[in-house]
Amino acid sequence: MAEREYYWLLRCPCGESLEGATEDDIVDVSFAHLKAKHPDMADTYEREHILFMAQRFVKT
Repeated sequence: MAEREYYWLLRCPCGESLEGATEDDIVDVSFAHLKAKHPDMADTYEREHILFMAQRFVKT
């Protein structure tokens, strides 16, 4: 049986959907989004906050 593959999705309150293949990817994508679209809030989040808000899905 093949090992399951996952991806991460975070829906920002601004309406944008962010996606990453791994935990590190979703954190990097999210921080880049924060710095570009919400610079006033970029320094208030840490990795743990991003992973709490993100959801992990099985690739189909």
